[in-house]
Amino acid sequence: MGESTVRAAFRLTFTDYHEDPDDNDVLRRAVTVHADQITFADGNLNLWLAGTHVGEFPLDIIESVCPRGDAGKKRESPEELRARYPRMGHPWSPEEVRQLLAIYQQGERDFDTLGEQFGRKPSAIRSRLAKLGLESLA
Repeated sequence: MGESTVRAAFRLTFTDYHEDPDDNDVLRRAVTVHADQITFADGNLNLWLAGTHVGEFPLDIIESVCPRGDAGKKRESPEELRARYPRMGHPWSPEEVRQLLAIYQQGERDFDTLGEQFGRKPSAIRSRLAKLGLESLA
């Protein structure tokens, strides 16, 4: 019998926005980490994949930890994502921020709709609003 690769991941949700460990300009309420083991030490949750440490999060910011069964699922390529979200990865211009604030203050709360308007992923809209100090968005 041959060896099989176990694809596992955990979805962590946080009690508030938390700086993305890979991009300090992005705030997240949740993150999916590919890992096959969880340990706890010094008030932190540690994630491991094949014996390699892949993440560490303070326990006091974690709301939930759930296993993800679709860790091996095919994701969209960067080209496919850029086709859907042409402004993905581009810095926000002052004019874009002004427009986003105006639309948000008029009551628009649908991040999918806002994402389409600005050519950005809904999570980027949510993150930008949080970074601007607006209400905590669940």
